[in-house]
Amino acid sequence: MNNDQFNQYDAERLHHRVAEELGITFDELKTWMINDIERVTEGGNEVGHMVVFRESTPPQVLDRVKHKQSQFTAMTGVINHE
Repeated sequence: MNNDQFNQYDAERLHHRVAEELGITFDELKTWMINDIERVTEGGNEVGHMVVFRESTPPQVLDRVKHKQSQFTAMTGVINHE
């Protein structure tokens, strides 16, 4: 497995965990997410992820999203990369 394949697999596993924490399916996250921004402290410690959803995300999906910060953003806690 080359590095690109490994990184793609790693990112997919991470996004499965992000979707689970937000209360939506992986397919919903993959379809409606514009960006996933890793949040870190000035010291470099991860504190979570900010997920930005498309403005066209269906309301029934957005209604199920946990940890919303605004209509189209949500934040997770630290996601273990096991």
